Amino acid sequence: MSFLSGALVDRLLLLAVALGVAVLGFLVLRRAPRLAVATWIVVLCFVPIWLGFGIGFNGNYYLPPATAAAVLVVAALLPVRRFRLSWMDALMTLVVVAALASILAGNAGIALGAAIIVVTYFVAGYIVGRVAPLRVDPAWVHGAIAVCFTIVAVLAIIEGLTHWNPFVLIKSGNSLYSIWGTIQERGGVPRAEGAFGHSIALGASLAMAVPITLAAPFHLWVRGLMVLTMLVATVYTFSRIGMICSLLGVALSVLFMRDAISRRARIAITTIVVVASAVVFPLVSAVFDDAGAEASDSADYRGDLVSLFGTMNLVGVAGSAQKNSAGSLYFGNFRSIDSQLILTGLTNGIIVLIAIAVALAFGILLVLRGKASPATIALVAQIPAFATVALITQYSIFVWFVAGLAATTQLAPDASRPLVLGRPTRVPQPEPDALPAGRG
Repeated sequence: MSFLSGALVDRLLLLAVALGVAVLGFLVLRRAPRLAVATWIVVLCFVPIWLGFGIGFNGNYYLPPATAAAVLVVAALLPVRRFRLSWMDALMTLVVVAALASILAGNAGIALGAAIIVVTYFVAGYIVGRVAPLRVDPAWVHGAIAVCFTIVAVLAIIEGLTHWNPFVLIKSGNSLYSIWGTIQERGGVPRAEGAFGHSIALGASLAMAVPITLAAPFHLWVRGLMVLTMLVATVYTFSRIGMICSLLGVALSVLFMRDAISRRARIAITTIVVVASAVVFPLVSAVFDDAGAEASDSADYRGDLVSLFGTMNLVGVAGSAQKNSAGSLYFGNFRSIDSQLILTGLTNGIIVLIAIAVALAFGILLVLRGKASPATIALVAQIPAFATVALITQYSIFVWFVAGLAATTQLAPDASRPLVLGRPTRVPQPEPDALPAGRG
């Protein structure tokens, strides 16, 4: 060992400990699918994105904690029974194929970065969402999401009241911390970010959890209190899109999730939301008034991004993509692309953009026909966000997790609507927690 440097020895020891923990975790989680799913959701909600692992490529790319946990959890959950292909699987395959093909289509360096993001953020979340409800009752998954995001919401409210975020105190020397480890302000007021690294990511993630929470296997008053907490938390992010998508999620759930929410419950939820909105409106209005042109300039910037459509290719990175001497990526004169739909067209091509637009349109149709699962409703309620913000930090992983959850629950819609009048109804049973002999 004398020929090894002290730093290298420390690194090898750390890797050995990490490997040992991973093996032990695998053995435990393999016997407890619910614990496996809960573990992943906890990592998603409470471990900052900058605590990831470097994966080479000159240290410019990282494996997010939720992705590392996804590898372990999916390995523990496999194999699954009753797996059926979904049209969402075809969409996910197209996204991956287009990302890999982009590397050969020009701008290879930029395309490689986009492809790594697709695999480490999108694919990881999607596979967990696809597999989890095949091993664990979908109603239980809804409940786990509801509980974890209620805790996220409580912490966000505390952060909004005290302006203290414990997660940014967990520092890291990588570039992700320098990007996401600072607190934003609007109108001179710090915005709640939680462990999500950005107020918009937190607000949009809370909004996506709202319809799923309304389908959780809890009594009406519990679900109502959880959703109210999430709505208040989005206010402290001072993210317009978070607040809009939260209210849209409630509205779509009340109108179309009728198997999970009774008429009395719909009236109660609507009343609570209206009253809560009236109470918090003065606070929101005051902050945005103090922000002055900041909010309007942000909206104008998003509108200007439409000019980039003409630079998109059918497949691959847009011709407007370029990196400056500092390595920062630009599309034309734009550094930040605050629209995931536009960013998808710029990085993967028009074909993928059209496919995603068609998938979202199909989701809207399912909602209007009353055949959408809670996860599908959650995605449809996010459409304004997809048009105006990019998928960043854990929000991107959570979006694709919900997409995978939607794909699985749409194939078994009875299992995704477990509540009537706040009381559980009979649903198909998932595989037992303990694996049968010969599978372990």
